[in-house]
Amino acid sequence: MKQHSEDFKTEIKNLGRMQDVIISYTKNGEEVELGVEDINGITPNFESSLLKSVMKELDIDSNIDIPVNTEINFKWGLYVNGAFEYLDFGNYIVYSSEKQEDTNSYNIVCYDKLLNSMKDYEAINLQYPVTVRSYISALASRLGLLFKNANETFPNYDKQIESDLFVDIGYKYRDVLDDLAEVTGRVICLDINDNLELRKINDTGDTIDEEFLKDTDVAFGDVYGPINSVVLSRSESDNVYLRDDNSVTINGLTEIKISDNQIMNFNNRSEFLPDLLEELNGITYNLNDFSSTGILYYDLMDRYSVKVGEKTYSCVMFNDEVDITQGIEEQIYTEIPETAETDYSKADKTDLKINQTNLIVNKQEQTITGLITQNEEFENKLTQVEQTVDQISQQVQDTITYKREVSGTTEIHLEDAGAQQILKFDINGNKTYYSNLFPGTNLYPSANLQPNQRR
Repeated sequence: MKQHSEDFKTEIKNLGRMQDVIISYTKNGEEVELGVEDINGITPNFESSLLKSVMKELDIDSNIDIPVNTEINFKWGLYVNGAFEYLDFGNYIVYSSEKQEDTNSYNIVCYDKLLNSMKDYEAINLQYPVTVRSYISALASRLGLLFKNANETFPNYDKQIESDLFVDIGYKYRDVLDDLAEVTGRVICLDINDNLELRKINDTGDTIDEEFLKDTDVAFGDVYGPINSVVLSRSESDNVYLRDDNSVTINGLTEIKISDNQIMNFNNRSEFLPDLLEELNGITYNLNDFSSTGILYYDLMDRYSVKVGEKTYSCVMFNDEVDITQGIEEQIYTEIPETAETDYSKADKTDLKINQTNLIVNKQEQTITGLITQNEEFENKLTQVEQTVDQISQQVQDTITYKREVSGTTEIHLEDAGAQQILKFDINGNKTYYSNLFPGTNLYPSANLQPNQRR
């Protein structure tokens, strides 16, 4: 939550309250401060969801122009016990400023410093492999930020990134942040000091009641969750998962599906699942959409309760828009996340499953690789088809089918596409016989064999 006093909470819901705004910045080496006489209206807002990066926005109707790229700070004040008490909404960068001729004022749009992430990704100079935590620290530094969680443990912090996976695939830094939010099971945002933060749900223990709500536009919906399954998907059809089966039995299935994450897209992806399930398992909240006369002190990912009559709703702050003019109207809503229904009969908890059909998209190499693997008691067959911009190549490979002992001789039978090979070894491991049988031919002693061929 934004720092505030208990008296602030009492006063904010009263009618006839007095408010103030302060926008401060530096211009030509001098400190500038704009107040209520300069600002006609101001709207702080953000939109978020689980496992995403969040950039906050500030829209200003100002009588004074503020140059593009200026860094500003915004505070909102409430008159409490004879003085103004201010909530700090943080720092923003002016993205655009347009003159409105009809009102002779300026429409100014600002974003927090994650605005710097809306640029094409360029390689980060690191000695790979690196841990997820080290990579995030380096990425934050590239964006001119400090990583708040740099010395903490968090989900999958110690997993290895083998190479720079995001070069030349059309990603912006913001896209990388989204992938990292999924890897860590958190929301990525900036804290009040502009540090890059992996933020989880913050249980404030705070409760508001009908006095904070407007009489209209109030809706509290069903309970979402509890989350009890995490699915990692490649091209929608190739899924590995981990779930809390006891919770599924009691509460029904609520899954989070993560698709084509560039870090969790290899055959070790199931190793990321335990940390993700531990982080997300049990999360639940009420869906809601309501207008308030102004709360303002809740921040992104705050959990709070709303008491309406005899019912109490547990809510998490995901989406917020505050319209500050002569009065205040705050619109808060939480929608159901995008839902998915995985066919668990065709999914498994690991990529080492009985039969695999994988479609792996490598954006960096501009390839799509299809893998079909059949595992049985005595054989392991692999078919691989790789498509690039220029060509399609196919590999069919069968591995050792069986091995048996025959009168002191070890006989190993191998099959490949179109050829059967038999190798015999004596008890000391010396090769005594090598044969190659193509369909319609005879066995030949190894002395007469030419190098192995494929039809």
